[in-house]
Amino acid sequence: MPHIITPDHLSAIAGKPTPLMPGLADWINQLCPTYEIDSPQEYSHFLAQACHETDHFKTLKEYASGKAYESRVDLGNNQLGDGVRFKGRGIFQTTGRANYLQLGIKKGRRDLFINKPELLEQPEYAVWSACEYWKTRNLNDIANHADDDILKKKYRGRVIDVSPIEFISITINGGYNGMADRKKFYEIAKNSLPMHK
Repeated sequence: MPHIITPDHLSAIAGKPTPLMPGLADWINQLCPTYEIDSPQEYSHFLAQACHETDHFKTLKEYASGKAYESRVDLGNNQLGDGVRFKGRGIFQTTGRANYLQLGIKKGRRDLFINKPELLEQPEYAVWSACEYWKTRNLNDIANHADDDILKKKYRGRVIDVSPIEFISITINGGYNGMADRKKFYEIAKNSLPMHK
């Protein structure tokens, strides 16, 4: 039986309700189970990351202008203005021309998000893009480890020991930004989503 996420769950994790929560909860319930994100453990990890990346479910668009991403070849930003045009959007803050292009290809419409980047600010696509990211990086497998397991992760050219929450956070963020917050949200999520025996 898939776990049903309510706006109250999101509010508990974030600390207070926001206008985005009902729409996000609706699409999380529709989309996450189709990506096998369906256990309390998986949801706890997924929602902890989403809570941090969306500033407590307050925004589906990065606050910064995106100028810092200009000419970032690793993000596929090879045209003038790409940094601003393809700044972080969605609940995991999809960033860069290459990632927007990949999502369009997944939808069968190659230039869908290239032509309309703001689509990723809609709850449906905001959640869907995060599910795609989660699946392509096999994060369910990591999420299902015990919290105190020590995992190996390649980080900046060397292999480091990390916990599952650190592994997922680094995968989504590329570093340690907001790690304390992500860990805090994860603990709250675990307590607000009753574990099924």
